[in-house]
Amino acid sequence: METIELTRKELYDIVWSTTLSKLTQQYAYTNDGIKKLCKQFEIPMPDGSYWSKLKFNKKFTKEKLNPVFGGVDKIVLTIRKEGNSINVDQAPLTIRTKEIENDPNAPLIVPDEITKPDILTIQTKQYWKGKISFTSYREDNRIKYPIRVEKSNRERALRFMDTFTKLIRYRGHTISKEYSDTGVLIDGIFIEIDLREASKRVPAKPPYSGTALEPIGEFIFKIGKYSCEKEWRDGKVKIEEYLARIVAKLEIEAQKEKEWKEHSRIVNLKREEEEKRKAEIKKRRDEEVDKFNRLVKLSEQYNKTLIIRQYIEAVKQKAININNLTPEKLEWIDWATNKADWVDPLINKPDDILD
Repeated sequence: METIELTRKELYDIVWSTTLSKLTQQYAYTNDGIKKLCKQFEIPMPDGSYWSKLKFNKKFTKEKLNPVFGGVDKIVLTIRKEGNSINVDQAPLTIRTKEIENDPNAPLIVPDEITKPDILTIQTKQYWKGKISFTSYREDNRIKYPIRVEKSNRERALRFMDTFTKLIRYRGHTISKEYSDTGVLIDGIFIEIDLREASKRVPAKPPYSGTALEPIGEFIFKIGKYSCEKEWRDGKVKIEEYLARIVAKLEIEAQKEKEWKEHSRIVNLKREEEEKRKAEIKKRRDEEVDKFNRLVKLSEQYNKTLIIRQYIEAVKQKAININNLTPEKLEWIDWATNKADWVDPLINKPDDILD
């Protein structure tokens, strides 16, 4: 959509010279949307009596614009395209619904009779007639409509589902199956669908006692499951009139689900990266601790070597001092020296017996 950029002063001049009804024709906003913009940018607006006073040249007080404003003095307004009733300040569902309704090529009218039926319409009719069977939803790729209505209402249900399916395909989506559920596949997101007939509880017919459920001819179309489900039910407005809104809701829910999945993917990716970072830190720390412990062990081993060598030297000196450096003593000194060299981490002399 085309936009225009205004200052606060420019918008102030516009709202004091143009009625709200004309402003909403020029710009893609509702009355409330224009009012919210003015409130957001602290722009005073005329009250209802201003325009009648202006028309009949009566005195009026024009509230001045306060030049002091704490925000950015830039207002972007969306210009309304001719014939486009979409208002950018409305809820996303309303905007999307109007987009679909304003598409002249969108198949939105449920006909009195089906022409060029969708393949799923054909398969569903064949299934009802017993010409084909779906023995296992988990094994059979064929799809039939998820319709649960009385036989007398099947034709209406088929006409609705046929038009719904054509609209889904027109919007670039598909009808798909996930396990035992039939649904719509939008941009990789599967959303369940279901069409059923409403019922009421009535006294059971003899010979049964209690109550029973009796179909009442009103259709209920449901999308999603559990907390995400949404239903449309026949009332003053039939579900056929909700086609654009149903598809709009499906698209918005699929978009939300996709965004949530992408958010979850990013969160999980960051979590995995953080876990990997912590694991690498732990690995480096463990390796550092192992190296340090090895250093301590070698240092202690070296100290033991020094003690052993001091002891060997002391034994040798004592033997010399008492003139007792016998061949046996020399042999022991040589043996002890070899053991010291074996223990010494700086020498690591091989030992035929201890290695």
